[in-house]
Amino acid sequence: MPRFHFYVHNGREALDEEGIDLPDVRAARTEAVRLAGGMLLDRASLVHDDGAWHLSVTDGCGRPLVRVDVNVVDLLTVQ
Repeated sequence: MPRFHFYVHNGREALDEEGIDLPDVRAARTEAVRLAGGMLLDRASLVHDDGAWHLSVTDGCGRPLVRVDVNVVDLLTVQ
């Protein structure tokens, strides 16, 4: 089973050195969405003022495969 690594990019890099085994890229994509949703649920108050971050998935060789972008925009401050 291939190994996939999940990284959070939010101004501070959270590197996934261990990774997890999943059947394929589709399963890794599903896991990335689940992880991003869980982070939003559990840590919503930690979203930075600019509100932009992303979670990326790479294969065992470090090739990028999937990216989940989150961008929170405060419409009251947008000019």
